[in-house]
Amino acid sequence: MKRLFSLWLACFLVFACLASSVSAASAAPERYVVFGDSIAIGFEPGMTVDSIPYGYSDRVYEQALLHGRATAANYGIGGLTSAGLKTMLQAVADGKKIKGSDLQPSLPDPRADQVVSDTAKIKADIAAATLITITIGGNDIGSKIITDLQNMNDADLDAFAATWMKTYTDNVTSTLQNIFTINKNVRVYIADQYSPVPAFMKAEYAKAQKLKDLFTATLKQIEQSFTKNNFKVTAVPVAAAFVGSEGTFTHIAEKDIHPNQSGYEKIAELFAKSIWGDYRDDLAKTDPITVVVGGRTIATPHLPALIGDSTFVPLREYSEALGATVDWNDETKTATVRYNGSSVALTLDSTTISVNGTAKQIETAAPHAHDSNGEMKTYIPLRLMAEGLGFDVQYVQQSRTAFINS
Repeated sequence: MKRLFSLWLACFLVFACLASSVSAASAAPERYVVFGDSIAIGFEPGMTVDSIPYGYSDRVYEQALLHGRATAANYGIGGLTSAGLKTMLQAVADGKKIKGSDLQPSLPDPRADQVVSDTAKIKADIAAATLITITIGGNDIGSKIITDLQNMNDADLDAFAATWMKTYTDNVTSTLQNIFTINKNVRVYIADQYSPVPAFMKAEYAKAQKLKDLFTATLKQIEQSFTKNNFKVTAVPVAAAFVGSEGTFTHIAEKDIHPNQSGYEKIAELFAKSIWGDYRDDLAKTDPITVVVGGRTIATPHLPALIGDSTFVPLREYSEALGATVDWNDETKTATVRYNGSSVALTLDSTTISVNGTAKQIETAAPHAHDSNGEMKTYIPLRLMAEGLGFDVQYVQQSRTAFINS
């Protein structure tokens, strides 16, 4: 998976119990592409360029992996406005090379040049995409919106809102047109804009709610203008969920309007429910990792073991969870795991395994006997075994979860 999820300085990286369960999650891969601003990145105050965020898009990617194979590419840029996104997508559609400064002046994201460095790749990702999510529009109103609201009377507010919504509508419409020119069948989901203004700021709160409601209605109109022409655009109602929870879902107490982890979790939930109709919030952050196969978390008292940078799992429990069969040769201490015509043979304490009859050197620790919960179990390298049998293995560092799909 391509991870452009490193960070903005001021402002990705990243077993069903029966074989039939694994197969059920093996539909065509979800190819997920992310566009937008710092919310698309997952920014929170205190992050640096070396931080690994865990934003809404990372969580949406996890939800995609719960439904089957998936890839993700994140082209979020901190500080991006809807005009900047429009410029970016126009350059992508035209095959034009650009730099971050071509999108808008003084972008605060030091990765901007890197993100847009290969517009041909961005275009190819859009062309292959099955799913695109977008968060954009907050930077259109500027970082001083709370102060500005204090000085606005009703007429000023109406004039400001009308200008903002016209600009936003024009820019998002152009962005969507370019996306659908590249890929007319992709499903696009766009979030409305939540208000971070806390309720105790009564006068500003009422004005911010008015702007929030107008934004939601405007985005709904954009959605309808595309769906009537059979393009798949869905407005995701994020803003309503933040009402009354501004202090719970954002860093506003630190004078920062970005979502906190609870806020990103809520945004991800709303996107996932719009996309798939459900949201799984039971992904445990266990030590060392959680393993999910075909959308189901393995339930066993014999937990994975992290050895170096590799995950080892008990042979029989995880092989059978994949729907594979296990033959054990006690004389040679060799286990042969078979699934759907593929086989992996692993010998205790040997750094060589056999994948479909071809010997491969193990660069990790060897399969070995391991004391687990009072029992001696044969532990094997998870990725080598699963990929040798033809499964796809994706690891999400932020939640310490390995997703395995057929």
